[in-house]
Amino acid sequence: MQPPLKKIVQEIRSLDPFPQVATRVLELSAQEQVVPNELIAVIQVDPALTGKVLKLCNSAYYGFQREIASLEEAGNLLGTRTLVNLVLTTSAGRYFRNYGSASPASQKSLWKKSVTHAVAARLIAEANGRVEKERAYTAGLLQNLGSLVLDRFFQEGQAYVAAIAAQGFTLIEAEKYALGLHHAELGARLMTRWELPTVLTDTVRFHHAPEQATVDPVLTATVHLAETLAAARLAGDDMQTLSYEVSAAALELSGMRASDFEEIGVDLASQLEKAHELLAL
Repeated sequence: MQPPLKKIVQEIRSLDPFPQVATRVLELSAQEQVVPNELIAVIQVDPALTGKVLKLCNSAYYGFQREIASLEEAGNLLGTRTLVNLVLTTSAGRYFRNYGSASPASQKSLWKKSVTHAVAARLIAEANGRVEKERAYTAGLLQNLGSLVLDRFFQEGQAYVAAIAAQGFTLIEAEKYALGLHHAELGARLMTRWELPTVLTDTVRFHHAPEQATVDPVLTATVHLAETLAAARLAGDDMQTLSYEVSAAALELSGMRASDFEEIGVDLASQLEKAHELLAL
């Protein structure tokens, strides 16, 4: 039997590449002045993607009173940064279906977590004013891609990781002991293979240790806090306490206090109630 790490790295190489349209959209969005027509021209190359993006634009999550019938309208009403994230959300959703040995229920759960992380990251960015909110959404959506890889290709080892964690170790420590590296590093390796922006790759790599981030520590702190907030919400907590330990470094970097999260948690619950189309991708 191959060592787990070697097998998992091989499986990463076998995953389909990130859609070319989405990669190009990300490249364009990195420019200081994004030209909407250029962005729309890239998206329209993929009719199926265009249709899904317009479906999301018309969902309850955005709450427009009239139908949005074109990408031009979507860009004008939502802004180009939000349009970029609709493309990324639609593109990322494909990786949470029919890969490896993960069960449909497990894949659905991971996708729900990813969307919840994304929405939470956007809300935290809005609250602290230190990170562009749509970039926070993107990073939150992608931060746990490594968990997706493990769920598909290391199911036989999940119980082993859980047993190690039950002895008082963190999930990161348990994964590193069992595999030689943890899900955050796996996610970063996958993003490197997909040639996604360095700032996102670095954020994914260090989202459990934001003080170690080398590109944008404040963005990394934001998605760390988003995961903490999302974990509490998904566990059904009342937001008086958070289910993950909050990194003191993340709070300092983001300029926030643990007490700030109760109100944000209420907003998160409200937004998720309207996010059915996002969750159904």
